[in-house]
Amino acid sequence: MSLSDYLRARRPIYMPYLTTGAPDFETTVRAAVILAGSGADILELGIPFSDPTADGPVIQAAMQNSLEQKDFSLNRVFETIGRCHEETGLPVVLLTYSNPVLSGFPGKGLDEQLDHFLGLSRKNGVQGMVLPDLPFDSPEGKALAGKAKSQGIALCPLVSPNTRPERLRKILEQADGFVYYMTRMGVTGEKEEAIRSEEALSLLRQKTALPVLAGFGISTVEQARFWKGQLDGIIVGSLNQRLLAEGNLAELERVTLELVRALKEK
Repeated sequence: MSLSDYLRARRPIYMPYLTTGAPDFETTVRAAVILAGSGADILELGIPFSDPTADGPVIQAAMQNSLEQKDFSLNRVFETIGRCHEETGLPVVLLTYSNPVLSGFPGKGLDEQLDHFLGLSRKNGVQGMVLPDLPFDSPEGKALAGKAKSQGIALCPLVSPNTRPERLRKILEQADGFVYYMTRMGVTGEKEEAIRSEEALSLLRQKTALPVLAGFGISTVEQARFWKGQLDGIIVGSLNQRLLAEGNLAELERVTLELVRALKEK
């Protein structure tokens, strides 16, 4: 089953995010199991990068924390992603940046890099990828798209409220899996304000049959209820990572149950 078909069957969709390896690799797996048991439909797992330009301070700190682990490596990251997939039974979407994908394994040329990265991804339960800093129409983006499709991995685009209509149409023509709609400008983080561009939302509804998920700043029951009436589901990240940094797994379970209930209630 394709990622888009999997998500369509589960609308409205709850996709929680975790930075792999923060505060440590074992806690990532424990948190994934809690999220799955609390009603998550799919997991978004972040591959740490030293310059995560789309992320706010909470996730930036989590990525730095992971990078500083004594046993950090991309192989360790993928091993943990595979465990999250196996122990929850949920498919995985990777949130990463272009550097780990294009040059994360020293000594390999671009084609070999992409084949190796995508092979590890597929082996460990990954069905989709979000790369905030890699334009779909760049040479590297085109190379990755072709290889990802052959591996059955969807490249899922980010779009914002101010994405120009013509640009949005071109992005949607190439989109796969789902579309990640940024509910506000800037970086990730727990925020109340959101931007609902009627033009962007109208184009999304007209130009794609893929599920569209709202992310960036979503952390409350009220936001979950609002966005389920607009789009196909929500992505929650900074809230989860803050609770893990506080060592509060019980609160992670409680708030996830609340958010899932609000999202799924009739």
